[in-house]
Amino acid sequence: MQLVRSVSVFLAAVLLLLTATAIPSAAATPNAPRGFHVEEQWNIGGKGGWGFLAIDPVAHRLFIPRTDHISVIDITTGKVLDEIAGMVNLRDLALDDSGKYGYATDVTDGTAGFVRVFDRTSLKLVASIPTSPIPFAIVFDPASRHVFAFSSRGHCVDVIDPSTNHVVSTIPLAGRPGSAVGDGRGGVFVALPAEGMIQRIDTASHKVTASWPLAPCTGPSGLAIDVQHNQLFTTCEDHKLVSVNTTSGQTEVIGDAAEAAGDLDFDPHIDMLFMADPKGSLTVFHRESPLHFTKLPSVQTEPGTRTMVVDHESGKAYLVTSKYGLNSGNVSEELRYRPTPIPGTFSVLVVSR
Repeated sequence: MQLVRSVSVFLAAVLLLLTATAIPSAAATPNAPRGFHVEEQWNIGGKGGWGFLAIDPVAHRLFIPRTDHISVIDITTGKVLDEIAGMVNLRDLALDDSGKYGYATDVTDGTAGFVRVFDRTSLKLVASIPTSPIPFAIVFDPASRHVFAFSSRGHCVDVIDPSTNHVVSTIPLAGRPGSAVGDGRGGVFVALPAEGMIQRIDTASHKVTASWPLAPCTGPSGLAIDVQHNQLFTTCEDHKLVSVNTTSGQTEVIGDAAEAAGDLDFDPHIDMLFMADPKGSLTVFHRESPLHFTKLPSVQTEPGTRTMVVDHESGKAYLVTSKYGLNSGNVSEELRYRPTPIPGTFSVLVVSR
């Protein structure tokens, strides 16, 4: 009887082991998205601040506005290919869809604005287009083949024809523009933080065709777009992440944003939304359905990583930052105690799965 009982216990243990092996935990299911990590950190060096990034995945190049020049990085090696000089105080970049030209907003000293045009083959500045003052966000629209430069001071958007490099129209907005994105199909969307609103611009008629208050979302900051599902994504002052329908303007809260959220980018190939946090992390949300997003474990980055771009070919995110110190030169008391990038410490973080 003792032998029979021992055999029964042994068989039960074997059956339990086989069952545990055959049924993996939910965390290990094949459909669960893999987490992200910092793959590399490239020391770029140089001095000065930086603006918003642009990436050319076909040419494997990352363009970074560095105050008075643009650093061009080879993303296959992490090395600086060249620097495009001739600017004053850069903010944002847009690349055309032909691989020929790039466009950068230059606020200069605040009294005059320009869009700087650069050749992406020679890496030289080829034109300077006067605009309304303090041009900030910029979008290239492939449907109209026009460039849209948003003026913070003028509360308007200048429409540039790249065939002539002249402003052909100026569209008034309901307030100071913040981030802007295009859908590539004739629509450009701009956030108006003070108004708690998003406006839609028709790129053919050069008119604002919709104005959507985002209540209860106030102070929308950062914009990303999923063209296929007609969704905009933005973050609010109350640290909410919201989705805005690009047809109806309907707003839905889909998650929590970082306390000081930075750039947003959506990669449609992997159904993931990336959100940079300047306190030193990157949050990634995986879309399970149009309004259901699962937050993946945050990636520890570096303090100051507010600015980001995602390569939709590889699914990698590129974030930039610098070490910070205090001004020691002949500056005002306010500037003396303001955290300032330390020359030589600027770097690019590469985040991948």
